[in-house]
Amino acid sequence: MSDDESLSLDQYKLKESTMWTQRKRSQQLGISGGGGGSGVGQSSTSTNNYDDMFGLEHMENYSIETTALHRKLQSKMEALRILRKELEKFRTERDQFKLMAETLQLRYAALRRNSSFSDLASDVSMGMANGGGKTNVAKILHESRERNIKLTTEVEALKQKLYEVQGDIEVLRNQKSTAEAKKDSTRNGKGNNNKEDVVLDSCSKEVLLQWKQERSNFICHLEQLKKKNAQLAFDLKAVIDEKEELTNERDAYKCKAHRLNHELQVALKAKETHPKFLDIDSIILENKYLNERLKHIESEVDLPKQAVSKYKVLGHSLKT
Repeated sequence: MSDDESLSLDQYKLKESTMWTQRKRSQQLGISGGGGGSGVGQSSTSTNNYDDMFGLEHMENYSIETTALHRKLQSKMEALRILRKELEKFRTERDQFKLMAETLQLRYAALRRNSSFSDLASDVSMGMANGGGKTNVAKILHESRERNIKLTTEVEALKQKLYEVQGDIEVLRNQKSTAEAKKDSTRNGKGNNNKEDVVLDSCSKEVLLQWKQERSNFICHLEQLKKKNAQLAFDLKAVIDEKEELTNERDAYKCKAHRLNHELQVALKAKETHPKFLDIDSIILENKYLNERLKHIESEVDLPKQAVSKYKVLGHSLKT
């Protein structure tokens, strides 16, 4: 209802109240005058007729205005009902889009996992299907850590060997320099020393060839170890990424379970009766425990049945 309509209603109410007060005053004056003349009686009857006509017109206008306001109110209620329907429709569409977005995210994560780490994903999926996904991932991580530790120890040992070989090279260089100095000093007229120098040169050449061969082998071994270390680092990074994805999926499923639990509590009004009326996780775990217990009991029941069947066969064979 607008301000102009409220003002018009107030004005009509004021007019009506003033009219009724005037009518009452005129009636009181007519009663107090008694039968005091025909002119006075005619004037009072004319005023009463005028008041009745004006009151009827006022009531008709008031009823018309009330019907118009009632129609406006009904139209506004219809508009509000339409808006509520549209709001519910938009809410349902929003929920559908949320579900679609969540499914797309899960599909994208699965595709990325399958495209980048197909072998690891297959192993983890098989482990999860068998109920040991976490243990499988932990086992892979443990093995990769052990390999990394072994490789680090091998690298340290090879570094120590490299330092030793470098020390041997320095010793050989010193020996070579001293031999060359002796050769230069004894070159002027000493034939015996020439033979010794030849022997030293041949020995030094053999040592140098052996050292070059060992150095080439050592370099090849170091390159292989570097490749293995890089591969293991890549595998470790892949396993860590896979673990992070699995933890994210686990957290997402936990959030979904929590939201579903909350929605069920709200839907069933569980908070009014008990704050923890429903717990999906506990129900699922209890269901798994009961299924395992049922299987165990069935296996225990099968054992005496088999024993009874064996005894029946033995008794039948003894009778025959």
